[in-house]
Amino acid sequence: MMRPRIPAAVAALVTLAVLGGSGAAVAGWTASASVSASASSTTIATAIEQTGALSTSYRYGGTTSTAAAGQLTIRNNGGAPLSYTLTGSVAGHATLAQKTTLRLWTGTCGATAPSGAVVTTLADTAPALPAAARTLAPGASVVVCVSTQVEGASNATLQGQSVTAKFAVTGAVGTSWTTSATATAVTQSVYRLAAAGTPTCAAVPFTNDVRLTWSAPANRADTTTSLSYRVYDTASGATIATVSSAGTTVSAVLSGHSIGSNGPHALAVEAKETTGSGTTAPGSATVSVTRSTGLLDPLQLFPRYHCS
Repeated sequence: MMRPRIPAAVAALVTLAVLGGSGAAVAGWTASASVSASASSTTIATAIEQTGALSTSYRYGGTTSTAAAGQLTIRNNGGAPLSYTLTGSVAGHATLAQKTTLRLWTGTCGATAPSGAVVTTLADTAPALPAAARTLAPGASVVVCVSTQVEGASNATLQGQSVTAKFAVTGAVGTSWTTSATATAVTQSVYRLAAAGTPTCAAVPFTNDVRLTWSAPANRADTTTSLSYRVYDTASGATIATVSSAGTTVSAVLSGHSIGSNGPHALAVEAKETTGSGTTAPGSATVSVTRSTGLLDPLQLFPRYHCS
């Protein structure tokens, strides 16, 4: 009687399962591999390594950022040919992930992707691999070029948002034998102007006024472009004073009816870019200023200010 011939690759896998014993055989159907994984010719194993400059902070004008570039190197470290799929996961701001275009291709890597690149978004949990990276022979490797770029949203719209993304590959023999590996996470964020320095208060000699002084945001684009500053009451949100300055140190004098009511007021400074990225900084730490009027001024015509 003639026996059906069993393909060599299948026979090797069956032999591995039988020789491992019942418990080892069951455990052997799914294998996991780290980036540094290595395997003998009797096992299946894979690895993925992320390199380049995909961890970045986007800072741009308009609605499209410059592209960040990197590479994913996928290796078949086992003894059987593998079919590959890619998965992605992100944690953080969903809007940023959806607005970040992800491009994948093979060939010459860089920030500019070729016309045939796979195009999706960073929010895609199962981005397609380029055709050349979908199967690998034992011991073979492939470099997948990666670029990411914010498109269709201004820096000011996404300011301060960030995501942490991970890519992973799964290599399979048929439908039962799989091996997986996860690359190092990358973090991407969108630039936001930092808060102005904590304001200080000092009396203006021979007047009823006070001067607030603060330092410019530490991460401003340059020292020649003016920023717009708004001094505001943190309780009411009312604007107390506005100043435009390119200086390292900025100040505003509070006098007359700058503050509309008597009593202590917690004031903060909000900085904003008038050009470039157009972002608005978080409010600074507060300083307390008290407004008062004398007993002989029932109509509060001549307010006085005190640092408190």
